[in-house]
Amino acid sequence: MINGRTRIAGVIGAPVSHSLSPLLMNSWIAAAGLDAAYVPFPARADFSGSGLRALSQSGLAGLNVTLPFKTLAAKNADIRSAGVAVTGAANLLIFSNGKIEARNTDIDGILHALSRAGQSFKGKSVLVLGAGGVARAACAAARQGAASKLAISNRTWSRADDLAAVFDAISVNWAERQDAAEAADIVINATSLGMDGLSSPEIDFTRCPAGMVVFDTVYTPIRRPFMETARAASLIAIDGLSMLIGQARPSFEALYEAPVPESMDADRLLRKALAHDHL
Repeated sequence: MINGRTRIAGVIGAPVSHSLSPLLMNSWIAAAGLDAAYVPFPARADFSGSGLRALSQSGLAGLNVTLPFKTLAAKNADIRSAGVAVTGAANLLIFSNGKIEARNTDIDGILHALSRAGQSFKGKSVLVLGAGGVARAACAAARQGAASKLAISNRTWSRADDLAAVFDAISVNWAERQDAAEAADIVINATSLGMDGLSSPEIDFTRCPAGMVVFDTVYTPIRRPFMETARAASLIAIDGLSMLIGQARPSFEALYEAPVPESMDADRLLRKALAHDHL
């Protein structure tokens, strides 16, 4: 039961109803026996820096940040980690002593997901689809992981150009993303396409080389065209659940100042929840 001593954190986004973070974090909290809670904060799309500042003064321990507020979170922080500095995006805010500290654990999440699948960026040609906060984390992870080549494609080409300049990458016209995908070793969907269960970046994976890694940063709903078509083409498909768990671990430890309880199978918990929602 929540009381005056309960340590409270949460996740903010627009929308946030799809997020599995409350289920994951509260399950970890219960397993660790903490007097704590993790709650969703649905916000309007025009949520501003002043609103963020007000939340930082509310007694919350901090917030995870999801679409579309990751760049807003980075801009309004008093302290920024190296990951935030290089990406211009934050998915974790720590509130302490009247200050907002911004971190980017999405980079950790992407590297965790690849490693768990027995893959890495080292020496690989990478295509990132998107130019928002998640795409920035994907580019940073690719560079940190020693990718040999990095290309970025976005529906608004100028945004891809801007991001390419930051990460010494190649900007690809959205209309030419198929050719870029066929030349890549790893393709990452860092757009919101797929969250409705219907839309997709529309890559024809049957034309892509065997052994390609297809990484979808989206994790809900459980069935999405981007992942379904990659699996049908017998490619290595990595979904966003592994990334979610990988970024959530350092978030939990920062927000609750406690280690993640290893007794709980986070992947099984989340996949069961997604399968139930699909019924």
